[in-house]
Amino acid sequence: MIRLAWAAVGVVVLGTGVLTAGRTARRHDHPGVIPYALLAVLLAGLGTTIAFSRSGLVPIELDAVSELLLIGGYAFASLLWIAFVFEYTGRGPAITPRRWVGIVLLGGLTVTSTALTWGQQTGRVRLEALGQVSYLTTFVLQVAVFSLGLLGVVLLVRSAVTYDDLPLGSAAVFVLAGVGITFLPLAIGYGGQLGGESIYRVVFLQLTIVVGVFAWIAFGTDAFERGAATGHLARETALDAMSAPVIVVDRSGRLLDVNRVATETFGIETTRLRNQSLADVAAVPANPSDEQPITLQTTAGRRDFVIERTRVADTDGDVLGRAYRFQDVTDREIREQRLQVLNRVIRHNLRNDLDAIRGFAEPIRDEDLPAEEAGQYFDRIGTLATELADLADTVERSGRVLTEVYLERERCDLVAIARTVAEGVTDADVTLDVPDDVEIWSDRDAIELLLDELVENAVTHTDRTTPSVTIRVRSTGGGGRIEVADDGPGIPPEEQAVLLEGEETPVRHGSGIGLWLVYWTVTRLGGDLSFDKRDPRGSAVRIDLPGFQDSIRPDPTAEGS
Repeated sequence: MIRLAWAAVGVVVLGTGVLTAGRTARRHDHPGVIPYALLAVLLAGLGTTIAFSRSGLVPIELDAVSELLLIGGYAFASLLWIAFVFEYTGRGPAITPRRWVGIVLLGGLTVTSTALTWGQQTGRVRLEALGQVSYLTTFVLQVAVFSLGLLGVVLLVRSAVTYDDLPLGSAAVFVLAGVGITFLPLAIGYGGQLGGESIYRVVFLQLTIVVGVFAWIAFGTDAFERGAATGHLARETALDAMSAPVIVVDRSGRLLDVNRVATETFGIETTRLRNQSLADVAAVPANPSDEQPITLQTTAGRRDFVIERTRVADTDGDVLGRAYRFQDVTDREIREQRLQVLNRVIRHNLRNDLDAIRGFAEPIRDEDLPAEEAGQYFDRIGTLATELADLADTVERSGRVLTEVYLERERCDLVAIARTVAEGVTDADVTLDVPDDVEIWSDRDAIELLLDELVENAVTHTDRTTPSVTIRVRSTGGGGRIEVADDGPGIPPEEQAVLLEGEETPVRHGSGIGLWLVYWTVTRLGGDLSFDKRDPRGSAVRIDLPGFQDSIRPDPTAEGS
């Protein structure tokens, strides 16, 4: 007997779903529209199938309908629901074409596994061991599908209550629809307990309510025109737009979130973020100073940072973690050091040398000196003038290192650079202790400049008639090491201390600018500078340079650059 009422209701439900999908699809540029439209059609189709089976117009077995609902409809409905929530709230991964394929595959796998299990349980097929596997697989997949549906409900609640991204009224309607979808299996199970055809009435009523809610959202609200508030997206965008690295950790120091600059600066693997701690990616002290710079290892070598630490608390004031903002002050520190050094050069070295030149020139001007003594004075004036010219050249070269927005990154053979520098030395015996080649990615001109300066410093400040200098080059795995050793009197400890501490004072300062140029260049290359004594006499200056094959150029607009 044909029950026209069931057929009529089925047509209404199907029409409502199609109209809802059409209405929603017109806003195709809004987030969540596509999964919402597909979901409306799917749910309406399931309800219409039940109605037509009850009407007798379509020869569908009732038992088959219940299995159809459980096997096919629910799996895809839950997956479409979570896809909609992800897109609409923005609190999940973007639904890319590849993820759409994943949704289809997961839904298809759930349907196939459940169908095999149903066939085994009803005795329609015999699968033996495969049946046992499909039973376990079905259980896992159905739990996963249910969990994803429930996750969608939770995300909507959090968007409205915790983050205030959704009006409470809109969120309540969406949550009602999500609960209806997520708990569809419970309706099927409850209806089955009532016996007879009650399962279809219960399930059909639930589907009709959900389709009606979908229609009301599409036609009666501006949910898609307005969408969810983008407060959290704006916060995330602002975080990534910051030029300084930012790392957020929980109370135990485990990473919760990082911005793009932090991943590039410290080489953080975002795929395993929660498995890392702050100590794993940056050696930050327990209570870092807000003003005192801290030297940290980065993908661009060792850099100086001032670290700002902020508490992350909930609405009750309980501390949940901390946010660390790393301001790179390396270049700022170098500029301040350069000002100190140039101030000292102008006040001390330059003034003294000019006073000496004037003192030697006055007797010559007065013609009170014998020719031989005047010649000596001329020689002294020439020497001082040459030293001043060399000082000006060093200052100019230091300017090149400090004013470039970024140093070059190219393949450098440290052995070839050492040979080039050694061949240019004519007033000393230079010995090379090098392997065949040591290649790193760095700035060739900067490395050659600092090596030139180290050799010149060893030759200039020697007490030997023919100074001896040894250049050693070694590979350190991740970079290269250059060592320049001499047999002179050695670098005074106070000059070493000034360089290693990075600060001059009126009572403690260097005697020139050459070693400062080396220090600044090594710092900009991200390397380490150290000093050793030689036995029985002499000194050795060691430079450890990192390679930069995978590093990025610093942002010229970055703070502290």
